[in-house]
Amino acid sequence: MRDILYIRLRDTAPDAPTAHALVASDPLDTSLARPGVLVRELPLDEVIALGVGRKVIVFVPGADVRLTTVSVPARQPAKVLQAAPFVLEDQFAEDVDTLHFAIGSRLPGGAFPIAVVTRSHVDDWLAPFNAAGVRISALIPDTLALPWTEGGPWSVLPDAGQMIVRSGPYAGFSCVAEDFELLLELAENGTPASLRVLVARDDATDYTQLQRPLDLLPGFDHPLEALIRHWRPSQSIDLLQAGYSQRDDLNRYWRPWLLAAQLAAVALLLGIGLNVAESQRLKREVAALQTANEETFHRLFPRETKIINLEAQVDQQLRLLNGAGSGGGLFELIQSASSGLAENPGLSLKNVQFRDGALFLDLSGSDLQVLERLRAWYGSHPGAKLDVESADSNENGVQIRLKLSPVAA
Repeated sequence: MRDILYIRLRDTAPDAPTAHALVASDPLDTSLARPGVLVRELPLDEVIALGVGRKVIVFVPGADVRLTTVSVPARQPAKVLQAAPFVLEDQFAEDVDTLHFAIGSRLPGGAFPIAVVTRSHVDDWLAPFNAAGVRISALIPDTLALPWTEGGPWSVLPDAGQMIVRSGPYAGFSCVAEDFELLLELAENGTPASLRVLVARDDATDYTQLQRPLDLLPGFDHPLEALIRHWRPSQSIDLLQAGYSQRDDLNRYWRPWLLAAQLAAVALLLGIGLNVAESQRLKREVAALQTANEETFHRLFPRETKIINLEAQVDQQLRLLNGAGSGGGLFELIQSASSGLAENPGLSLKNVQFRDGALFLDLSGSDLQVLERLRAWYGSHPGAKLDVESADSNENGVQIRLKLSPVAA
């Protein structure tokens, strides 16, 4: 078996000090019984040179990788991965074309775990290895290298002023130590979690101040050693998928011939079925558009429970609003909501309703900080009054319900 080079990639500058460890064989099955892994630091370009002829495992910052799940009718991972960007696009402020999606093993409930990272991050991580001609075997978010047992405690790795937390089989977060207790409370969602803290030998911190059920696992000299000992491939997600798959590179010699055969088959099938496919596509688009319009109407006018003639009912509602002298208020509130969300990115609109002269917005986001920015923005833009009706935090982010009311003249 080839030697394995483990790397903790924090900075891609050629001279950046980079933690790494060489092991003679894979220690994963008996990691807790092995002596300490020797971790050293060298400039990144020297560390990469050590990877020639070796299996290379790279741990990247979990703070740059968002973890979520997706449920779609498909069961094949490749088809799920194709559908994931379209199913999840409302959760991200970025254009999904700028994001890279990687999939994990199917969960017992039928959903699939998904790791999402910007393509620019992956490109930056891979660039120095590609330049040196060194192939990476796996690219792993460090959050998913922490230990996890079903029903067990959350794992915490202190690391040079940072706290890395695995709060579920495919969930976690990273933060500075000063924000740890606050983010921990938000992630717990009202139920204090048991914690397993991986403690370095020179760490004198009193973790009992966290006032939670606590299990301390001491005995490592460097965070990379803890990641190596506890990483389980079956419980993590390798980011090298789809366009970044190293396996795809091995196919470069025969792929041109396969592509030619595929193109010939596609041309034949298109010649036979193009008209049928186009007709079916148009029917689906019309049906989807009608459904989307009806859903929007129900959100805006929840008291209208039955739709007979959508166009006529929309016109009737607008005439009623104008007759009540509140038509301007509705459109002013919609404009205010649009401006507030555009100026404070990080929140995704899930639902909107207009009733009793106020606009109710259901939003999702990654943390509560953007809510505070939105609240401050409305404080300096008094076109509408903002009230926070609820703000709930869980492992998938935060769910927020806001109320926008007209400001009395």
